This record gives sequence, C-alpha cells and structure tokens, in this order.
Amino acid sequence: MKFHLSIIVFVMLTYSGYSQDESAQSKHYVLGEFAPGYILMKDGSKQTGVLNYNALANNFALKKDDEVLGLSSTIITKIDTVYVADKKFFRKDDKFYELLLKSDIELYVEYNCNLSTSTEGRNGYGSSSQTSSSKALTAIINQGNLYNIELPKLYKVTLDIEYLIKKDDTLTRIKTVNQFKKVYTDYKKEIKKYRKEHKVKVESPLTVKKFVEYLEGL
Repeated sequence: MKFHLSIIVFVMLTYSGYSQDESAQSKHYVLGEFAPGYILMKDGSKQTGVLNYNALANNFALKKDDEVLGLSSTIITKIDTVYVADKKFFRKDDKFYELLLKSDIELYVEYNCNLSTSTEGRNGYGSSSQTSSSKALTAIINQGNLYNIELPKLYKVTLDIEYLIKKDDTLTRIKTVNQFKKVYTDYKKEIKKYRKEHKVKVESPLTVKKFVEYLEGL
C-alpha cells in the first residue's frame, strides 16, 4: 500500500508555528535547519519533504509552509529509512539512529535531549533552581511546543549524543570518546595520540566517524 505525502501530512499529530520575539534558539533539532529529504517506506514507496530530526521528540518533523508537523506513530511504524542532508537514519528497536559507517563494523548515532527550565528569582531568596527534565518536557508537551523550531526562552536544551558500535557481533554503547578503548583494547596508545592530534569530540559525529575509520585501518 503506497502513501502519498498529502496523506502523511494529514495524519501527523502535532503542529505549531513559532515567534522569534517570544523564544530562544534551541538545540533540540539535529540539523541547523530543515533540509530536503525523503522517506523510504517498508513497501518501497518514497515520500519527499523538507525534514529535520527532533531529538526531544525522538521523531522526524516535516516543515510545510509555516507549520512544523511531527510524524504520527502510524506512519513511523511503516518507515524503513530516512535520508536528509547527506544523513541516513534507520528505524531500529523502535528508535531512529543515524548510520555513520557500515563495513566490517557498524557505527550508529542516537540523538536525545536533556531539557530543563530556569526558575531563577522565583523562590524569594535571590537564588535559582531548575525543574527536572521530565517536568520540563511535560510542560513543553502540554503547551504544544514540542515541535516548535524555537522553544520559549526559559527552556534550556542540551543535545545528548550516544554512539552504538557493532564489532565482532558485539554491540557496545559509547558515551565518551575515551570509551572506545573498550572496543579497541589493543590500541590505547594510538587512541591517545590520535585524540590529541585531531581533537575528536563526542558531540561531533563527523570527527568520531573519522576516528573509528582510523582505528579500523590499523
């Protein structure tokens, strides 16, 4: 059964506009801006659109005119792969992962967000506090702001990146660059030298990809 883009847009669950005057730049989208891409469905059909990945919702959003819409759960279950801005996302274990490498090893990126909101000056003692991530997220959802390109200024978003590497039939989760030593146990000196010379950053998938390619070539 083929899906047309008009149908996908119709069944999306969430949409919202945004105001530059009432909000601040947020990091809950993986790409710096929405970009042309296409969705490959499991039935082989393809749907094009202007897309971005929302790490707060763990879902793709589609921009249509002045609206931003999140894909519904019904559509998500029928997705095989998403291609956008030279990136390739697979649907695996009910989540989207960006594929960085696939050869003798497989390297994926999982994007999530940490969300908090400042309550500075509200406790009457001149100090500040922050609500928990779960409460802040609930507030964003209740306000209908989950897919806003810009979130209200009181919210602080931190992009959380985790890598999954499959090597020799073993899948390892990596939170820091140093943790690659668990996978490449024989190359600890080479890892230290490469990191020092090339400034590998966990928040930069491109540098991590080149890092793993180097280790695979040893």
